[in-house]
Amino acid sequence: MSVPRGRRTAIAVLLVLLAGAPLLALAPAAPGAVRVAGVSLLWWYTGLVAPLLATAITIAVLVRRGE
Repeated sequence: MSVPRGRRTAIAVLLVLLAGAPLLALAPAAPGAVRVAGVSLLWWYTGLVAPLLATAITIAVLVRRGE
């Protein structure tokens, strides 16, 4: 039983989202420390961007699977 292509792609994208936070924190020149609206880019990514994208991707895959 193989996993459908869309689901496999969604899993890969979610893993990339998870890998983004350590990359921002540990990258040279500390891009995660850049401030946007008074808050670090790392905070924006881990607190807002990644969770919203992960939720949207998961909902899209579940809705598509239900069709």
